[in-house]
Amino acid sequence: MTSIAKKSVLAGVLIAIGALFSIAAKPYGNVVQGLCFSVGLFGVLCCGAKLFTGSVLGIQSVWTKDSAIQDVPRLWASTWALNLVGAVTIALMASQMGFDATWIAQAKASMPPHELLLRAALCNVMVCMAVWTRKTSVHGGWDSPESTLASCVLPVACFVACGFEHSVADMLYMPLGLLQGVVNVWQCAHVILLATVGNVIGGIAFAWLVWEKQ
Repeated sequence: MTSIAKKSVLAGVLIAIGALFSIAAKPYGNVVQGLCFSVGLFGVLCCGAKLFTGSVLGIQSVWTKDSAIQDVPRLWASTWALNLVGAVTIALMASQMGFDATWIAQAKASMPPHELLLRAALCNVMVCMAVWTRKTSVHGGWDSPESTLASCVLPVACFVACGFEHSVADMLYMPLGLLQGVVNVWQCAHVILLATVGNVIGGIAFAWLVWEKQ
């Protein structure tokens, strides 16, 4: 397995662990859940892991002519698939450790498609903001674990507390709900794929809004 492939699997693992931390923090409210979930993105940024939602910012390389347009969807697809491998692996482990995704999987499966799409778009605005903030901090010479933590905590807490949809987190929640028998395969695929589309829309919108043509 190549280094990039391993880093993509790792991103799925880290986000899934963050999602489990969020499940464990449910009794303390959704803001605390969001703060706990941020450990996943913090790990991704610190380890240089390849996360699908953050990779949507790569569309800017097409606009600057550093990448061919056909290369970007291929990168997104491979990153997405390997994130799925990592997240589902953690879901399989979590199903044997007493983690309960019943409530969250059912809520996502029953959400109207347009609402799920909108929540997913707004989610990736927040994720891309965190990634963008991290990059600007590094370029500005402020590269430390503290700056990485600062860049991801509030955006992640925001999207979790607001109930926005992160496709890679859903790769943990929905398969875990499937293993627990509260959703079916169609519902699982429907939520993940629609969240993926929404994340792409939100990520591209954010990339365009912050892009400055040279």
